[in-house]
Amino acid sequence: MKQTLLFIFLFAILQSYGQYNESAPWMSTNILKKSSSSKITLQEQSNAFNQYWLGKDFTTKGSGHKPYKRWETHWKNYLLKDGTIATPNMIWNAWEQKQTLAKSAVSNWQSKGPYTTNVKTGQGRVNTFIIDPNNPNTYYVGAPSGGIWKSTDAGINWTPLSDQIPQIGVSGIAIDPNNSNIIYIATGDDDARDTYSVGVLKSTDGGSSWNTTGLNFSATNSISSEIYIHPSNSNILWVATNNGFYKSIDAGVSWSRKLSNNIIDIKLKPGDPNTIYAVSKSTFYKSTNGGDSFTIVTSNLPTSSGKYAIDVTPADANIIYLLSAKTDNSFQGLYKSTDSGATFNKTSETDDIFGGSKQAWYDMSLTVSPTNANIVFVGVLDIWRSTDGGSNFVQKNHWWDSSEASYTHADIHFLRYFNGKLYAGTDGGIYESSNNSDSFTDLTENLNIS
Repeated sequence: MKQTLLFIFLFAILQSYGQYNESAPWMSTNILKKSSSSKITLQEQSNAFNQYWLGKDFTTKGSGHKPYKRWETHWKNYLLKDGTIATPNMIWNAWEQKQTLAKSAVSNWQSKGPYTTNVKTGQGRVNTFIIDPNNPNTYYVGAPSGGIWKSTDAGINWTPLSDQIPQIGVSGIAIDPNNSNIIYIATGDDDARDTYSVGVLKSTDGGSSWNTTGLNFSATNSISSEIYIHPSNSNILWVATNNGFYKSIDAGVSWSRKLSNNIIDIKLKPGDPNTIYAVSKSTFYKSTNGGDSFTIVTSNLPTSSGKYAIDVTPADANIIYLLSAKTDNSFQGLYKSTDSGATFNKTSETDDIFGGSKQAWYDMSLTVSPTNANIVFVGVLDIWRSTDGGSNFVQKNHWWDSSEASYTHADIHFLRYFNGKLYAGTDGGIYESSNNSDSFTDLTENLNIS
């Protein structure tokens, strides 16, 4: 792969702008309550972090202490004079200007690994995953700072698709169901802010090259996550960001913001893409006109919450599951709607399906079987399964026991079904199960995303 030497510098600092995940408990202390127009320095964040952990046990698995310290150690090398870090837009523009450099300034680079790691260490975090709707052997993975990767042999071998652009995180991928060469990626790391968003990028050649769309963030520490294409009209797109919910009706050329809150998750009602569900950390929204306007649903939902996640299933298009964490990021409850989001009822609150952790701010995933609406999976520290519509759960694996057939690496960022198989994106890679989580296969070999 060919890159200018400047790219190395750009790669390092593109991901360093802004602040740590604002959902982390220490980010809400008074020291960080500044005006929206004011940037937070790394030192201010670290002071708040140290103050929060004073007198607390940070050695507990899932505390979030280690991810932050890794983040802090890396970014302190890339500070501006005022103690803040350059915006993604500044770095992106610098990279574009350097495209005019003479070829004499180009060097050849080849990856030297690691291509594999031991089971418990893992290969690297996976934020999102998708399979080409027109080719069941073509897989795509999005990593928090390792970009987007493609496999054409069902996960045996992987090829990077974003080496020609500055280092990016990918938290959402959408493939045009009518043309697999058209791919959109929602950039940035929506879980730990390892990278910040340059908006939505688009490829028209199967990922070989990428261009910006009308949604490109400049001086804000923005994050984008879920992105969807209308199943029968490829010009219509929807994306969730921490600046709101955006819609495009011209294949990404322009975008309109329809919600202004921090939208964490969105889902389309199966068989009815005009009905869209969206959630912030503590609010459930419903649209029946393709996302042009939304109403807020509160029926039987928590009065306060630290984070929401939602999922739907074609097995019963009227069912919605909503997973809620408390404001301290521990388990609050699983809620179920059987009337397309008009009302909800709590189905589970007795089993701590977060495994005692308080890290919902970092990873909290939910999915439902596409063929059986009673089979529900929740992932935070480990994976839990319900076969009775969320009333009861069984823990399917343990992060510390790699001898289990159902083992995956700890910290479950992504759960979703494709073509009858369950896929889990974790801190260690991407895993595949063909038997509803009774066993998993690690697909991460040759995926250089760490």
